[in-house]
Amino acid sequence: MGFVIGAVVALIVIFLLAYITVKKPVFGEVMIGLSILMVLTSTFFYFQKDNRVEDKKSRIPPEKIILSDISHSLAYGYYYKLKAQLTNQSSKYRLQSINLNIKFYQCPQTFNALIETNYDQCKFLMEKPHSIKTRLSPKQSTDIESYVLLDEQVLINAYASLKSDGSLSAEGSLSANGSSSANGSIQWQTIVVDGLAR
Repeated sequence: MGFVIGAVVALIVIFLLAYITVKKPVFGEVMIGLSILMVLTSTFFYFQKDNRVEDKKSRIPPEKIILSDISHSLAYGYYYKLKAQLTNQSSKYRLQSINLNIKFYQCPQTFNALIETNYDQCKFLMEKPHSIKTRLSPKQSTDIESYVLLDEQVLINAYASLKSDGSLSAEGSLSANGSSSANGSIQWQTIVVDGLAR
């Protein structure tokens, strides 16, 4: 709708400039020149990088945004519920939202996600960016909950390969520590990339 309104306004302006140019050629030429200058100036400013967003991202460094007690479980369809404890360790800024990078690995049955942090023995499947909105004051903690859509074919195939009896478990082959079977497990590695603050 906005595009249609902009196109109509542009056509009206072009018509008025043409009309003025026919009636008063010198004044019309000046108006056309001013209009072109205004369009070029507005286009230049429109494509400039907005540093305000980058400034908001750099106010709280990622190491001061702490995610703990992370768990995930099948919600419905291909949506999984991600739950965690979020802590804003900044002493000055309120946390508006966080950006996560979730990496998925297919690990052997012997892999213990509660102890091991090295995924060298696991097969990397994919990574997925995910954002969670929150309003967390400085030096505060809260429980967060978000839904992640995992409909990528590589993950569907990986979860299907873990089926031991031809059907998913009651939790959809996914527990807090990953989905496991005799063939191994799918592990989530959730990393805080940055957060928006104000």
